[in-house]
Amino acid sequence: MSDRPPNFLFVLADHARYDWLSCHGSVPVRTPNIDALADRGIRLNQTYCNSPLCAPSRACLAAGRRYGRTNVPDNSLDFNPQQPTFMHLLRDGGYRVGACGKLDLWKKSEYKGLEGWTARRGQLGKTDTIDQAGKMDAVRHGSQQPKDASVAYMHANGLTQAHHDDYDTRYEKTGGRAAWACPFAREHHTDDFCGRAALQLLDRFPHGEPWHLQVNFPGPHPPYDAPAELLARYDDVTFPLPVNPDPAINADEHQAVRRQFAAMTEGIDEWLGWLIARVAQRGELDRTVIIFSSDHGEMLGDHGRWGKSKPDMTSVRVPLVVAGTGVTAQATSEALVELIDLSATFVDLAGIGVPEYFDGRSLAPLLRGDTRKHRDHATSGLHRFRVIVDERWKLTRYDDGRVELYDHQADAAELHECSAAQADVVRRLLAALDADA
Repeated sequence: MSDRPPNFLFVLADHARYDWLSCHGSVPVRTPNIDALADRGIRLNQTYCNSPLCAPSRACLAAGRRYGRTNVPDNSLDFNPQQPTFMHLLRDGGYRVGACGKLDLWKKSEYKGLEGWTARRGQLGKTDTIDQAGKMDAVRHGSQQPKDASVAYMHANGLTQAHHDDYDTRYEKTGGRAAWACPFAREHHTDDFCGRAALQLLDRFPHGEPWHLQVNFPGPHPPYDAPAELLARYDDVTFPLPVNPDPAINADEHQAVRRQFAAMTEGIDEWLGWLIARVAQRGELDRTVIIFSSDHGEMLGDHGRWGKSKPDMTSVRVPLVVAGTGVTAQATSEALVELIDLSATFVDLAGIGVPEYFDGRSLAPLLRGDTRKHRDHATSGLHRFRVIVDERWKLTRYDDGRVELYDHQADAAELHECSAAQADVVRRLLAALDADA
């Protein structure tokens, strides 16, 4: 291996759950490629997104800053391209900086370029992009006239109306929990478009130059529309039901949704394997760091709730697996990690150095096996709440002053709120939350 800085293959799903990996052992989902990464690297089991909503989470990641320190409080505002990003630092340090899929840094702006590139992508620090809208945004904004690369592809293949009608029917019937297969072949599914775009960008990168590629799969975000090819693999699989589910939703409905979620997760895992194979074909596997994570979690019916934007553990906690050059095989780590720590890790491993204004902390010592501890606590937030987690406790403070406390070691399902019995813990965590504000 040369002294050239490492490449980064960063696969970021949308709505993936930390516990829906086969290496986690809690559900019968199949993720052999993620499992293989964990075997030769590290699975960071206590990783938290900085905001459990698409645009603010991705803004925090891009800027290396915690929630409230970017200009993106929710999905209604675009990221300010004048704000520095880890991508600027990598590009200025000699990297090709590519991204495909659902970037979601300009969620409010509908037009993303029919080939996935506009000059605004360059303002973020990118050199190469094939940007696409998220699953619902693609239908909302592109049914009549395409405004991104993926919908332009659907128009070119005569699939736009069928796609639009399918999504309309799903939401009319069940508010998005409809769980039948995608109405067209897998090759036309949004995640497969993203995977092919990633291969195109890898082929575009010159040999001999370091690169960073962020592959933003739109799934397993609802609607639950896995291709039939993937869904059939789970026909006879029974999943554990949600924790404390809504009694109005029967077990068969939950099973149908969970089979869909597993099928989409397995599809993304399969693409991860194909991308790693392409890196190996380029002769660059021994100089590449590979990362799998998600922008936030998914409630998936736990406590009768769906989606994200909640302070619950399955909304704010995300999967994170890292392997590759410079990463020591360590199985599972329980060190506390925030998603923005990846921003700091990228520039640190690239030899650029971590800026003082970053809130993210480099994971390099943890990845090398030099330490088992990374942070004293991790934080997350959205408009009406802030969350802080330490090695035992998870506290949520709401904007109306209410506080909830759970012992996530003894009560991972968050069934027993215990703030009244743990006044000292509440005071300590509130003080730490205020110090990080």
